[in-house]
Amino acid sequence: MSRISINRTGMDGGKRAGLRRSLLRSCAPIVCVLAAMHAGGAAAQSRSGVTPSPRESGGEATTSERVQLPTIDVQGEGTSSSLQPLGATLPEPTMLRTATQSISVVERRQIEQTNPTSLLDILATVPGVSVARAGGIGGQVYLRGFTTNSFRVPMYVDGDRFRGRNTLQLSYFAPEEIERVEVVRGPASVLYGSEALSGLINIVTRSPKGDPNGPFRFTGGGWSAGYGSAANSFDTYEWAQGAGHGFDVLGGVSGRWGNDYRTPAGTAINSDYRSLGGSFKLGYSPTLDQRIEFTFRKYTETDGRAGGVGGAPGYPYMTVRQSPNEVTMARLAYKGDFDSGLFRHIEASTYINYFDTTLSTVNNTVATRTVTSSSHVMGPLVYGGRVQGTMPFQGPLGEWKTTIGADTFREERPGSEQWSQTVTRNAAGRVTSVTYSGNAKSGPDTSQTNVGAFVLNEWTPFRALTLSAGGRYDWFNTTSDLSPIPAVMVPAFIGRDNVTNTAPTGSFGLVYRVLPMLDLIGNVATSFRQPTNSEMYSASATTVPNPYLEPEKGVTYEGGFNVHTDSGNVKITAYNSRYENFLQTVAVRYQGAAGYTQTQNVAEAEVKGIELEGRWQATPQINVFGSAAYTYGTNLTTGVPLPYIAPFRGRVGVQYVAADASYSVMGVVDWATQKSRIDTSQEYETAAYAVPKIYATLHLGKLVSPTLGDTKLILGLENIFDTAYRDASTFANVSYPQSLTNPLLEVGRNFTVKVQHTF
Repeated sequence: MSRISINRTGMDGGKRAGLRRSLLRSCAPIVCVLAAMHAGGAAAQSRSGVTPSPRESGGEATTSERVQLPTIDVQGEGTSSSLQPLGATLPEPTMLRTATQSISVVERRQIEQTNPTSLLDILATVPGVSVARAGGIGGQVYLRGFTTNSFRVPMYVDGDRFRGRNTLQLSYFAPEEIERVEVVRGPASVLYGSEALSGLINIVTRSPKGDPNGPFRFTGGGWSAGYGSAANSFDTYEWAQGAGHGFDVLGGVSGRWGNDYRTPAGTAINSDYRSLGGSFKLGYSPTLDQRIEFTFRKYTETDGRAGGVGGAPGYPYMTVRQSPNEVTMARLAYKGDFDSGLFRHIEASTYINYFDTTLSTVNNTVATRTVTSSSHVMGPLVYGGRVQGTMPFQGPLGEWKTTIGADTFREERPGSEQWSQTVTRNAAGRVTSVTYSGNAKSGPDTSQTNVGAFVLNEWTPFRALTLSAGGRYDWFNTTSDLSPIPAVMVPAFIGRDNVTNTAPTGSFGLVYRVLPMLDLIGNVATSFRQPTNSEMYSASATTVPNPYLEPEKGVTYEGGFNVHTDSGNVKITAYNSRYENFLQTVAVRYQGAAGYTQTQNVAEAEVKGIELEGRWQATPQINVFGSAAYTYGTNLTTGVPLPYIAPFRGRVGVQYVAADASYSVMGVVDWATQKSRIDTSQEYETAAYAVPKIYATLHLGKLVSPTLGDTKLILGLENIFDTAYRDASTFANVSYPQSLTNPLLEVGRNFTVKVQHTF
């Protein structure tokens, strides 16, 4: 059996390109292609935002800097990545970031081992992230105290901004189509602009594999089918790929169906879902070091909000459904590596996304009144792009790398159309009146445009020290029509219906390698969040617009260390973030009447905490891993705790993989402490919990019969003891008593089974 591995130590971009060409000339075809792809991938990685080690210029690399190919059997019997140990090194991201940023990566093999239902379940495994579930597949996540729903944690797809449905965006992705999820913890405004106040989420979708240089041929595919007992759920995914004549292609279709899920206290009414989506990715490589890629995605779903944001206090008071909820996405991207010239790595992309949702609501929060309404939320249409280039330089003062880039987006949001019916009853329950409001436009057309430019410099004057400094300048323009707006509000809009703001941000950090196994990390960064067009101009029956909002600004100080050995890797980061012009939704009176809310710049705020993430390869077959995060947030103006922050939570697990990779078993415990430090005007206390889960992956081609090929049976038993628990981040409506849906209980005991075949 022949095996191959490549170590990128001491190899500059030109040497990697030379190695890639020599491999193509001299080695066996399949091993040759994989080795060459790795050599080129390492070159691209060193030029793209992944921090270059000073040891790459000729020094000795540490264990954590070595990159090896998966073990490959030349005769064709490969080892499935989901049946390999997790390893001793925490995975590195592919996205552009500073040397000092704290980033967690959930890889494809981790996703496969746990058979998650949604992106929400994947993100729940990341330190510093807590889940605010709204239904079976929908909800939001909180990162360092702030939520995706509050425009402070933006989402990116393959490095491009994914904006337009902050409440619904996590439900658009089937886990099977995701290659990895990268989570930046801490401000990322310098490189990614407004909203990246406390971090961001980047979803990396799966890409075609195969040699595009030969004749076109089908290179593989597969299917999977899974079942979950808690919601009688079923999911399926089918995909195929091919490559040749310079092209490669991947297409897949995903379906997910689930009934209302069961909790230890009963069924979570209105948590069901039905979803269908598909994607198509076509790549073209004119040379080995350049690639053009086109992606198209379409996704449609119908699901309910059992509780949480927009759904609390839940059935029977409130029934909210997306029926349907759709997104259409298209993206064209380019990447290129060059052995000479000013820029050695260039990336560029452009994208367009369109959203369309019909929101149906039955509101019984007033005992004598039922309001049934339907709102057609058209759009927004969002389009934009990004370009960046990297310039490396080796000189007498050390190694330099400068990345220059720019990005832009435009969001065009039409006013929604809405109809409603109100049924009023007397104390005896008899209907006294029925009023109907015909379908009409309920808000003005608005838009927001952003253009930003950034530069990031990284300097390694000597082996033990890397310094980074970056800056960015953003321009924003936000507009609104003056109709349809209630006449009493029009004077507030005049002069503020076309608003322009600018904002500079910056960062400075260092990595000091005290010992070969110990790196100290420090960072300071500023951030900002431009108020959205919805916050400034959206008006409804209960919402008052505020065209006078100012950008929210912040500064974050971080420090920590990274310990890496042959058998383990631990990262610990402590941080403190201060914010001014803090944007918050508050209760207001409008025309003398109560019951309205408005977004306002109300306060200064502070969030601080500590995060830990680690792995230990105890033996070749046994891997121990874990994470923990403590978060503490306060409104400094009022002294009241910031709401919906999970104070102390984490995950610990152990994985065993058979020596022949025929099966693996993994046990996990998700835990959290009691939350008693709360804002009593907005939330309830939550209890501590420890929820054990166990997963097993069986390679049927090895355990049963070789004729089954690469067929895996993936089993799981989650919430083994059927524990009733709530995540501390789940939204509650304190005007109503605690119940199964207020705040929403998590899923009870759940047995999962999936068959997955790859050919």
